Amino acid sequence: MGRTLYINQTGKPVIFRDGPSIWVKEEGKAGRRIPARLVGRVIIIGNVKLDSGTITLFAENNTPITFMNNRTDETAVVLPYNHRLPDHYKEQKIFLESKDNIDHFEQWVNSKRALLQMALLRKFLPRLMPRFETVGFGEGNYQEILRTLRKVGERKWIVVNGIITNILRNIIVERMIDSGLDPHLGVIHRRHNFGLALDICYIMGGLSDLQTLQFFNSSRDSKLIEKDREQWFITDEGMRNIVQRFENRRAAIEVKIENILDELFALMREMLTNNNSA
Repeated sequence: MGRTLYINQTGKPVIFRDGPSIWVKEEGKAGRRIPARLVGRVIIIGNVKLDSGTITLFAENNTPITFMNNRTDETAVVLPYNHRLPDHYKEQKIFLESKDNIDHFEQWVNSKRALLQMALLRKFLPRLMPRFETVGFGEGNYQEILRTLRKVGERKWIVVNGIITNILRNIIVERMIDSGLDPHLGVIHRRHNFGLALDICYIMGGLSDLQTLQFFNSSRDSKLIEKDREQWFITDEGMRNIVQRFENRRAAIEVKIENILDELFALMREMLTNNNSA
């Protein structure tokens, strides 16, 4: 797994291909060469100039690129392309083979999602955990508790949570490509682009919520998010805050993603076995 390359529009960077590497030049700074083989995923934030050779270089290295702005209202993902279907494409279709399989998949997703939501509640509401662990809490109750914890408006929350989710999805897509999975063949997000990646993002919603809460808890005395006319946007300082926190936890996040994908493969094998024995 390579590192994440973040490139922000601050400093007006210009990026171009230089053989097996990219060259990044920013105003007032010396250029730096970054070998593409060391990069696992790329996040481009804002208006950044890069040549087409840079995109094809990362495609050659199976490296996904996510483009987004600091309001999270514009997002694009560039994936490597070849004419072959992913290795496990046909096997993945078992999830959509019948209503029972779809229901089984959704139950698995919701149970995994609840575990990460529980981790958030355990951190912020430890005194209530015995009650939650006994009677459960449900999606509606979780969202109501989250609204109480976050103490910010819906629009501010969506902007920050969207940025964090975009970064998370980029890692998920990278791991899916490396695992031979089709990131588009979703169940809950069926017929959506990156449907399966969105299904896994949904599972990990508690983690995105946790990092969003931590962002707002750290922003009380600094300008990490500001308003321009009617739109909230993340400042450069705010983006550094998000990236640093995410990178500090990236190793643990990647372990969670790998564990979820391992369970996904186990679920797929279970359904294939049941289908063959029927």
